[in-house]
Amino acid sequence: MMGLVREMGLWLSRRRSYRTPPLVIAIVIATALPSTAQPVSSSERAALVKLRTDRGGQAAEVDALIQLANEAATRGVPAAPLTNKIREGLAKGANPERIDVVVRQMATHLEAADRLLREIGPTPPGVGREASIVLLAEAIGGGVTEQEVRDLGRVSPQAATPSSTTSAAGTLSSAAKGLSFIKEARLPAPEGREVIAAAVRQGYRSHELVDLGREVKRREVDYLSGRASLRALRDAIARGDRPEQLFRDSRPATVERPVP
Repeated sequence: MMGLVREMGLWLSRRRSYRTPPLVIAIVIATALPSTAQPVSSSERAALVKLRTDRGGQAAEVDALIQLANEAATRGVPAAPLTNKIREGLAKGANPERIDVVVRQMATHLEAADRLLREIGPTPPGVGREASIVLLAEAIGGGVTEQEVRDLGRVSPQAATPSSTTSAAGTLSSAAKGLSFIKEARLPAPEGREVIAAAVRQGYRSHELVDLGREVKRREVDYLSGRASLRALRDAIARGDRPEQLFRDSRPATVERPVP
């Protein structure tokens, strides 16, 4: 890696008449950086094996699951959520074959999230990037499509530097998570996307985008019955209403499904 940086410095010094934009240099270096995703540690393996063997299972069954997480890590996606899912399944005494299916599906969502965030630009490795990948993967697991993520990306802040790319990634992941709550409430996805997009345009912060979708989900009966409208909510946001102004009534909301 250091050799690559030195070669780039020599290349640029020979071309003093040509000013390379800082973003181009950042992109080249970020692209060359190795993945920082960490495989499952030996201590984590020991703890997972104990969970399985205490219930009469075999260490080999755990190793097969761990291999899935390690393979995902080599592809640059966070292994921690996969390890946590393995731990959760083993703690519940789930069949390793069932855990395998769940972990593979989660890995697919994480890889899709990583790919979509890379479309924004090279995000510096770190906790912020991994958190964005995990949150976006949750949104995809909640029913948000890749096309819907791209549609939301068109209204998200444009990235010009690695730091702004991290911010854009967080905004996009949070917007997608907010939309996933609306879709879970069985409300029209196009109208839900317009609500979230309006909030992004108004500069809602990441946690506000998630909370917006969660609050709609919490009041899903009102929206399903027609007592509330996604279009009216979108218009209120577009007028400049802030999150604390959108749901002022104190009437308790319920997420119980209406009786057919």
